[in-house]
Amino acid sequence: MELLLILALSLKKGYGFHRIKKLIDDYGSLKEGIEREKIEISREVKLAEKEIKKAEELGVKIVPFTSKNYPKKLLNISQPPVVLYVRGELKKEPAVAVVGSRRCSSYGRSVAFRLGRFLSENGITVVSGLALGIDSAAHRGALSGGGKTVAVLGSSVDMVYPFENKPLAEKIVEKGGAVISEFPLGTRARKEFFPRRNRIVSGLSNCVVVVEASERSGTFITVNYALEQGKEVLAVPGSIDSPFSRGTNRLIKEGAPPLTDFNEIFEIVPQLKKAKKNREIPEELARVYSLLLEKPLTADQISQITGRNPQEIFVILTKLELKNLVKREGATYRAC
Repeated sequence: MELLLILALSLKKGYGFHRIKKLIDDYGSLKEGIEREKIEISREVKLAEKEIKKAEELGVKIVPFTSKNYPKKLLNISQPPVVLYVRGELKKEPAVAVVGSRRCSSYGRSVAFRLGRFLSENGITVVSGLALGIDSAAHRGALSGGGKTVAVLGSSVDMVYPFENKPLAEKIVEKGGAVISEFPLGTRARKEFFPRRNRIVSGLSNCVVVVEASERSGTFITVNYALEQGKEVLAVPGSIDSPFSRGTNRLIKEGAPPLTDFNEIFEIVPQLKKAKKNREIPEELARVYSLLLEKPLTADQISQITGRNPQEIFVILTKLELKNLVKREGATYRAC
């Protein structure tokens, strides 16, 4: 009943987190508050009933802010989501947001992948927005490290955006992570939804690491939310000649701690603690996968870059294919 009423009110114009919470605080229960305030929600209740049924059919959990399963970190932000739609499992673990631009360099993509893997191997959940570029690389890095990653969407969980990252979203859920959203089922991505998504990305995390961002990148929306929420923002230095690093270099100039060694994150953000490493794949597989994240390559090209003989590379590529991490297109291999 509580979920039904909260969901119904969330679908009614003018009822956000603070107004719904006030009803509960003032009257002791939402049901009592709705009755005493004579709030008409018969239409919204019918919509909520359909929403709950659809969620059950899709295997999606709807978690209201009153639930013990609702992330407590989100209750500390200025506008917490009234409900979260969750595919997969949200764990109560330390988390780091790894963010950056969709348009990025091979350097940025590689750093995001390696950082995601490093955090994952040390028992830290990686949070990002499932966008192309830095976000995707961070999620994939976390998966390669055998840990958990959470993707926060600017669409509903059943309308994954961008579409080409739908297989990545499935793998995140399959490996014990979560794909989440505050938007009702059937909601397509819209430009104005992404800033709302970004406050959840930072809200779920102990700190935010900006890997690569241009001067006008939307990544700074996440940065501003993080600062508003009292979270530490770290930046990865980049080349002064790269347009993709101008934003991150400016952050450092303005006082953001530079992350020049991944282990430094434990010194800068002491709430994060190293956990036992838990690798899903050996280092040699991750090295080749990291190369393929940057761009598609042939086995011979990988052999030349790594200095390993072609036969060894073919063995590694076969193992990566079996793990569904890469796919072959003729003579070329591409990261999934």
